[in-house]
Amino acid sequence: MTSSLPTSDTAAPDVTRTATARWVLPATAVSGLSGFVVMLLAFRALGSAGYAVFGVYWSSLFLIVGVLFGIQQETTRAAAVERVTAAHTDRRRSFWVFAALIAAGVVAVVLVTGVWWAPPTLGAAHAGLVVQVALGAGANVFVATFSGAFAGANRWSHLAAVIALDGILRLAGVAGALMLGGDLQVLAWAVILPFPLALAIVFLVSPRTTMAVSRTSSGYRRLLVNSAHTVVAATAMALIVNGFPMVLAFFARPDQNEELGALILAVTFTRAPVLVPLFALQSYLITRFAVSPATPWRLIGQAMAVIAVVLVALAGATALWGPRLFDMLSRGDFALSASALVPLVVSSGFIGALCVTGSALVARGQHRGYAAGWIVAAVISVAILFIPLTLESRAALALSAGPLAGLAVQAVCLRTRTGPTPAA
Repeated sequence: MTSSLPTSDTAAPDVTRTATARWVLPATAVSGLSGFVVMLLAFRALGSAGYAVFGVYWSSLFLIVGVLFGIQQETTRAAAVERVTAAHTDRRRSFWVFAALIAAGVVAVVLVTGVWWAPPTLGAAHAGLVVQVALGAGANVFVATFSGAFAGANRWSHLAAVIALDGILRLAGVAGALMLGGDLQVLAWAVILPFPLALAIVFLVSPRTTMAVSRTSSGYRRLLVNSAHTVVAATAMALIVNGFPMVLAFFARPDQNEELGALILAVTFTRAPVLVPLFALQSYLITRFAVSPATPWRLIGQAMAVIAVVLVALAGATALWGPRLFDMLSRGDFALSASALVPLVVSSGFIGALCVTGSALVARGQHRGYAAGWIVAAVISVAILFIPLTLESRAALALSAGPLAGLAVQAVCLRTRTGPTPAA
């Protein structure tokens, strides 16, 4: 079978930008909207008690998916550097083997550690959902690996197909599960099956391109070492993005279930307009920065300006209509004021800025500086949650102060070194 998906050749930044706008941005919009609808359908069908379990399951799974995003960043870098420098060797390593090794380790770690974290977060009755979390995380390793390879090789249509199919299949699966009664076990399977299915469909439609990007000149040791740095950073990132609802659950008292549910819903919805597209575009940013790694500041400035404009618009809209919209979405079950919602929106801009500077550091091979920024952000965010304030105040302060500190660290790291991206 030959590829029926369009491909992009080795491209100048303008071509890369056009391909991204044509493929990745629409796919990201589809995926983001699908996730939004999934959470809304689940909340309305399951009620507050059922949604609390589903929300923590979702957060647990996508906390690990966020951690594994570090693998996508490294495979993007490896493929982009190889493409830009034409670095080829006689010994070619397979991304399939690399992903399989990582996936086996991830599944084992999640299952073993689940004995500790699953009962207090998911509840003893639903602790068995850790099996789906583990299998979903293992499948996502392959998605992350090949999403990065597609991006680094300028195969933007293939990356867009994976992103869009993942969101569409998940929405269809969850909607079907809810129509069949909303059993949490069935819902859990519906959430994770899109990971392998999306990649399998792209492979079946375009096997030649998928296999072409599946080999690299980078050695497994180099990939593993660099991935360790990006995964450490992604772990810190995931704690304050995907997994923050689960982190909040550790700090909430049993009598704060209603407030916790409201905050989980608010954190999910208020930050999505900024963070969903930015996370999807990190592979694009790494590729752009890899073209001219010694002079990243112009692109950084442009990205920051866009984030600032979007943030001002969203914050203003949230102040005017946020509480009313939140009340409508939750059908009156949860209520939060504008003073609680606006800081959550603003915090998404600080996290978005970290995505930009982090992409520049990864493209330049400064993995330690990249990791340091996110680690500082996560440590400060979690530390703030120990402050004896209201849960609402702690959440807003943690999600703002931590990323700002991490941004300062990454900015210093960017100024300490200039030069070409290291060869893979």
